[in-house]
Amino acid sequence: MSPSEANSAISGSFRDREGRVYRCDGRIFRGLSQNALESFRQLEQTRFYDKFKADGRLVESREIGADDTPLPDAVRRQWAGFLEHAPIPAISYPYEWTYGMLRDAALLQLDLVEAALVENMALKDASPYNIQFVGDQPVFIDIASFTPLDPGATWAGYRQFCEMFLFPLMLQVYKGVHFQPFLRAGIDGVDVQTAAGLFGFRDRFRKGVFSHVWLQSRLDRRYGGTQQNMRSGLKSAGFNREMILANVRRIRKLIKRLAWRGEGSEWAAYAEFHNYSDADHELKKRFVEDAAADLRPDVAWDIGCNTGQFSRIVARHSGLVLAMDLDHFAVECLYRDLKTEDTDNILSIVQNIANPSPNWGWNNQERTDLKSRAAPDLVLCLALIHHVVISANIPLQEFIAWLAELGSDLVLEYVSREDDKVQTLLRNKEETYDDYSRENLERALKEHFTILRQETLPSGNRHLYRCQRHRIPGRSQQTPESEEPATAA
Repeated sequence: MSPSEANSAISGSFRDREGRVYRCDGRIFRGLSQNALESFRQLEQTRFYDKFKADGRLVESREIGADDTPLPDAVRRQWAGFLEHAPIPAISYPYEWTYGMLRDAALLQLDLVEAALVENMALKDASPYNIQFVGDQPVFIDIASFTPLDPGATWAGYRQFCEMFLFPLMLQVYKGVHFQPFLRAGIDGVDVQTAAGLFGFRDRFRKGVFSHVWLQSRLDRRYGGTQQNMRSGLKSAGFNREMILANVRRIRKLIKRLAWRGEGSEWAAYAEFHNYSDADHELKKRFVEDAAADLRPDVAWDIGCNTGQFSRIVARHSGLVLAMDLDHFAVECLYRDLKTEDTDNILSIVQNIANPSPNWGWNNQERTDLKSRAAPDLVLCLALIHHVVISANIPLQEFIAWLAELGSDLVLEYVSREDDKVQTLLRNKEETYDDYSRENLERALKEHFTILRQETLPSGNRHLYRCQRHRIPGRSQQTPESEEPATAA
């Protein structure tokens, strides 16, 4: 084990000055300051901690001695104590979540705030990056966010909750504006002044806009630069936890009323209206199942998953499936369905692979790309390549090279130019897209992969390929170790 591997501080955890998260030998450790360690010990004595942990809504954590970690001496000396956390299968970010995921994460945050207050504890922040999903279950991972409640304290995370949970949800429901671009553009969410500019005068009469957007923006402009000791003033004015609880309960009620129906989605009903014959569909399902059963991947990606039919097939033979699509409502439908099913190893995310999640934030490492977090062993690319080449205008050879860079095996479906879906895409296109042909595809595949199996569907217009990535002598095919729980203070 190299020193860099031993001292692998997780890049997104630096914002909390009371602790830092490390990954070592596949285990997750959190160094804590003396104050944070004492807060954790107080947290362990509460009833709600045991309850949320038993429900799977709080990450499993235990205090360990410094000598029980494989971390270097320099790291051990830096902190008063250490926790070990259960690892999260794959890290996802709020700008990759669906509406329902962000809503469920917001409700978990509120539930924890209320439960903590009842037992004289508090959460010092309200970042969605402190919550991860294991399948369809939101899990709070930033144990160091819990602190003893100070008399007269406000809800410290209120504004952050609004900017990173409430405003994005209201924009989605009230304005029909997808929140993911806002959260990807700003690591701290939709700030109150921006939100005020996005909601017009008439929007003030919608539930929550006046009190949480308009009024807060006015107060921010008026008092944002004040030098007053607000905590002392609130304490002397009789501010207490009952006032915080009332605010938390009002916001929970508001969020539960918010409902997004996904108007304008092109692909949510694709499973009912695709142009496959029954014979085509059955052969395709068997082809995918055979590949997954043979390889049994730890991690599989289903790129362009739609509502997840093939993700479910692969999940029967995989440790984890990342089901991704650029259509927000299609992925939302998958997430909603998974909540009613007995499947806990599919993580649904909104992802446009023509414009994928980048490395960004501080030093371009605070948030990382998807491959760094959950590198695949198998990739499904079914009925997608024509959208990538023709709609996204990405050259076919470059797309295949990108798939090869993932370092995994591949199941790919090629839809010929004669197919009516491709004909629709080509209509009114000035470009000829000469590179989009079966011959060019097979030539590109053979540069990077060995084609293990090929099938033509009975319709004759669709072709399936199972490919194995070429192994390069002397070079590891493994990608960087998947990132485990990241925190944001």
